[in-house]
Amino acid sequence: MSDHKLLSTMLRPFFRRGNGARFSLPDCLGEDSRVLCIDAGSLSDMLFHMPLLTAIRRRYPGTGMDFLMPEKHAALVVPSGLARQCLIYKPGQLNPWRPSFASLLKQVGAGGYDVTFVMAHEPHPTLEMVALASGAALRYGPSHGDAWPSINFELRPAADGYLGDRLRHAAPFFGFAAGDLKPKWPLPLDKVRQMAQQVHFHKPNARQMLVAIDPGRTLTGEPASIESYQAIARALGSRLECRLIPLSDPQEQERLARLEVLMTNVPSGLSRDTFLEVVLLLSQCDLFVGGNTDLFHFAVAMGVPAVGLFTEADVPQWRPQGRPLARVIDLDEAGRIDPDALLAAVEAVAGDRRRAASTAVAVSPRPSAPEAASPAPPAPATGAPATPASDAAAQ
Repeated sequence: MSDHKLLSTMLRPFFRRGNGARFSLPDCLGEDSRVLCIDAGSLSDMLFHMPLLTAIRRRYPGTGMDFLMPEKHAALVVPSGLARQCLIYKPGQLNPWRPSFASLLKQVGAGGYDVTFVMAHEPHPTLEMVALASGAALRYGPSHGDAWPSINFELRPAADGYLGDRLRHAAPFFGFAAGDLKPKWPLPLDKVRQMAQQVHFHKPNARQMLVAIDPGRTLTGEPASIESYQAIARALGSRLECRLIPLSDPQEQERLARLEVLMTNVPSGLSRDTFLEVVLLLSQCDLFVGGNTDLFHFAVAMGVPAVGLFTEADVPQWRPQGRPLARVIDLDEAGRIDPDALLAAVEAVAGDRRRAASTAVAVSPRPSAPEAASPAPPAPATGAPATPASDAAAQ
């Protein structure tokens, strides 16, 4: 017997209600449904599930949507307007052999949930047991050999399909067309406007593009060297009329600082201390260049022209398909890239923005408003406001 099945047997009292629940599709969701969204720790995975969650909130504004997540992601989820409440778990609580795990199962089981989403593309047995303990009749999650009975709506992986498109296959089962799923993170409009004002103040020349370069660690391995990103910055700076700014997860401060020292003419004063500020700033950029990072996938989802610098480790499921504003080019074994290939990719995704900026400046040499660097993100979904994050159970 696998450890997963052994633990399921030991913790059976917490799973009794979930095992006995029944559901029908697409009637599992309604105006008064209670939904639990379980964040397995990957921002990209949560981003890829956001289109379905926002579609649910648009159709059923009264849906109570709770998030169970690590604390580091709460600052991004709470302002989205989706969360009724955020339950924070600590790493130690996910050890099934500790009493704190049983406390977590008990608290989740008291939530009265109808649907649970385990937002992951890889197995997470302990969080899948949390989904079962929630008592929800429908429990969505990744498909694998031990998924049942914790997961009873399994999304099977595609060999070459982009992970960001997988939820489109599940949409009809919940009563949605694929077109109902909008691939954007819901950002608060007041903060988007504030960031746009910051960008205009620190980059008042509308002719200049704002280009973000992400030197952070990738989702599949080590990033290219800082010297490689310096060479990329030089190539872009010599061929584009732009301002370049290092932009990545705030946890990458060391690499960001090393790259910024090697760059010139970096706009100062732009807030990027939290991941929310980083995403807000990204929404105002004219171009993003970086490896297979969370921020690359946020750029793709938000419609920011993006060039991905990938390696052999970045398998097809990480590569966006059919997006006119996204291109992927491969680094060589030494982590270098052909400058001509880079500029060709930039022209393919951001050429229209370059030409639009030049036209705007030709008409009005002294613009009074900031350039629209990207389409405005949707307003936060309506419904019950998010509550401050609190611990789901004691350590």
